Amino acid sequence: MDTATRQFSCIDLLEHLKGQGYLYNLGGTKVGKLCIVSVAGFTLYTWFRRVDASGAEEWMLHNVIPLEGEILQATEIPEDELCEHGLQVFAFLDGIVFMSIYGEDILPSWFLSFCLETRKLEKLFKRTFDHIVYPYIMGWPTFLIGNDNDMALGSGV
Repeated sequence: MDTATRQFSCIDLLEHLKGQGYLYNLGGTKVGKLCIVSVAGFTLYTWFRRVDASGAEEWMLHNVIPLEGEILQATEIPEDELCEHGLQVFAFLDGIVFMSIYGEDILPSWFLSFCLETRKLEKLFKRTFDHIVYPYIMGWPTFLIGNDNDMALGSGV
């Protein structure tokens, strides 16, 4: 829905992603620009809506970001074992792509985040993939904001 005009619109999905919901996620950048992120192997792809030569808006490939080297370094998975794993996008919020490395369901999986702006990959945690995971962003309580050292030292209210 366009909040300025209060109009609903429909945007077609990329043809090769139709019916492949586990391969991609739709979200927004930090500035609110609509974006699709998807993975193939250990490579991250980003698409943005742009106007083509005919003047029509369509999804256009923006970036192809190989992550294999960074994932090997961050997770310490042996390179010869990486082929037994896969990378899955499970959320995309405010320019941050949340992914998991999966293998056997009984083994713990690495959960990672990747910032499209800084291109920094971070390890979040490792656990078995026995439940669906949904990251969320919440406001920090106002009483915890500030540089009041008295609170940190235990003498605050």
